[in-house]
Amino acid sequence: MIDLGIGNFLTLITEFIAVRAGLGFFGVPPWAAILLAVMVLYSALLSHRYWTWERLTLAAAAFNLIFVPVALMTHPHWSAVAHSFATWQPVPALDRNMVLIVLSDIGATVTPWMLFFQQSATVDKGMTVKDIHFGRLDTALGAALAAAAALGAIVVTAPLAGHISAGNFQAAQFAQALEPVIGHAGAALFALGMVEAGVVASITISISSAYAFGEVAQKPHSLNLPLGEGKAFYAVLGLCAAAAAGIVLIPGLPLVFVVLVVNVVAVLAMPPALVFLYLLVNDREIMCGVESPRWANMLAGVVVVLLTAAGLLYGVSVVAPQALAWLGGG
Repeated sequence: MIDLGIGNFLTLITEFIAVRAGLGFFGVPPWAAILLAVMVLYSALLSHRYWTWERLTLAAAAFNLIFVPVALMTHPHWSAVAHSFATWQPVPALDRNMVLIVLSDIGATVTPWMLFFQQSATVDKGMTVKDIHFGRLDTALGAALAAAAALGAIVVTAPLAGHISAGNFQAAQFAQALEPVIGHAGAALFALGMVEAGVVASITISISSAYAFGEVAQKPHSLNLPLGEGKAFYAVLGLCAAAAAGIVLIPGLPLVFVVLVVNVVAVLAMPPALVFLYLLVNDREIMCGVESPRWANMLAGVVVVLLTAAGLLYGVSVVAPQALAWLGGG
């Protein structure tokens, strides 16, 4: 739980950075942007019903697809896009900075909090063995939609390659740099997409930490609990959010560096979590006839191998950068 709590807290910081960056495009001061994000987070819990919270959060998450129409506004050259995704060309130089960015991208996509939130939310929602099939379909659909939004974000920012320094999140430099390409309206939608992504993720990450604390400390932990019965649950949730929000407002904090490093940490923490999950879902005594199917085990194995390889590559880039240059043919 301590390992998960630290990882969640660091990731939570990056989500508030996204909110600060997005609202910065509209001239909102950092303190006001973070305060608004925290207020939205707390407001999402007021119903004290998982059913209501889930639907409100899903409605907000649907806005993440705004990156798809924004990508279309760039009038992309689709044959070039398809060629790049199919061939991974052009391939940048394999150096420490490139490895850091690649691992950060992976860490922003596959993180430990997702695993723990998923299993706790399954219980809180009241799902049973009969719902496993629908749960898998639900997860697959959500992953596909999230991937579509991510691809949209990649396409819309592709014209900025080599022309922007991502060093100033406070001024929302990404959205500002896109204005000549997609106009003010398109840039505004991109900035709103950043805000939405940060808000939704901050809500779920905070809840994931509160779920984990409740399970380990054997305290009541459910979104269906009224405030009086779930004091520990809501206290952990609220304190994590408030502390992460406060850190984002520290003057001079290297926001971009924080985002990159936190997501790299997420990559390094994932293989052990996935291995333990693999052992758990294949334990016949615990699973009682609903063990993970072979195809799911194979997919999980591929993910573990890729994440482990990525972590080793990062280790090489830190310990022996000259070996990294050799691997890249430099």
